Amino acid sequence: MSVQTFVQPQSSSQSASSYPAIVDGAVSVLTRLGDNFAPHAIGFPNMTIAVDAGHFMIGQTLVEKPAQISSTITPPANNARIDRVVIDNLTGLVSVVTGAESATPSAPDIPAGTSPVAQIILQVGTTAITNSMITDERDFGTLGSKGLGGLIDVTTFTTSGTYTPPAGTQRVIVEAVGGGGSGGGAGATNGSTVQAASGGGAGAYAKALLTSGFSGVAVTVGAGGAAPAAGSNSGNPGSATSFGSIINCPGGTAGIATPLYAPPFTVGSGGPSATSTGGNIINSKGGSGGKGIAISTNAIMAGDGAYSVFGAGGVGPGTSPGSPGVSPGSGGGGSPAGPNTAARSAGAGAPGIVIVYAYG
Repeated sequence: MSVQTFVQPQSSSQSASSYPAIVDGAVSVLTRLGDNFAPHAIGFPNMTIAVDAGHFMIGQTLVEKPAQISSTITPPANNARIDRVVIDNLTGLVSVVTGAESATPSAPDIPAGTSPVAQIILQVGTTAITNSMITDERDFGTLGSKGLGGLIDVTTFTTSGTYTPPAGTQRVIVEAVGGGGSGGGAGATNGSTVQAASGGGAGAYAKALLTSGFSGVAVTVGAGGAAPAAGSNSGNPGSATSFGSIINCPGGTAGIATPLYAPPFTVGSGGPSATSTGGNIINSKGGSGGKGIAISTNAIMAGDGAYSVFGAGGVGPGTSPGSPGVSPGSGGGGSPAGPNTAARSAGAGAPGIVIVYAYG
């Protein structure tokens, strides 16, 4: 159909002779958009519905789909039912999603990777689908989307497993962080010595966009460093988180304990973690745990666990054992010990995490 210049029809101001042609021209301009995959009953109604020709983009390719007829729809046996007609976002093929029979039926969910076209209300004994039974619900915001066109699923791993993408996944974004290190412990003190261990470091972080090779990938979630035994014991590092052989995020460093010292003194941290690999968007080190500080026998503060990219670490308090890491991949707090204090453990590091965002 050749294009025309759009003129808004207005019966009150346009002449009777020109008005029909103006209406025809306006309809011509709007037809390609308005008739795109339009649902309706077929010419001689039966238990199928028609979907008009349509078009959409996949990447930089324009796809033209001819008119389609749905599969035959079986009427409900005992109660009314609402079925849904959908279009696959990548192929443009029409399918029917069967709803559940009920005295008060509701439409079934829209499957991932598809776009809604219409709802059909069916009664017991229905023998033909007419236009009055069809509700147009076309919404093609993700039709033809590829890559980052539409988020269809988010999978979070807090324990190790295998990633299986949902149908229609074209690309994924993966976020991962290694396990956090634990804080350092504190030994028993006498009347003139104190301890103030440093906090554990955070796990390294990575973020990657993957367009292939992500299905069936083994996911390893790094453990947080275990709390050390009570005493002047340095903490334990966290272990690495990985997404197959694609992404590797080393664990956070361990907090450092101190021998018995008379204040003032400071205790350095274990430093940042090694740098993650495989993150084609972000590769980073995990931050260092906080230093332990003792100004006097009455002014002591162990180091806090390092924050991870996901949030807070454990606290390195002044009068009680360090607390565990709070957020995925964060470090545990170190432990202090004032004069004449029994040996203490410290806060464990928090385990890592892997989050996979699937796009259709």
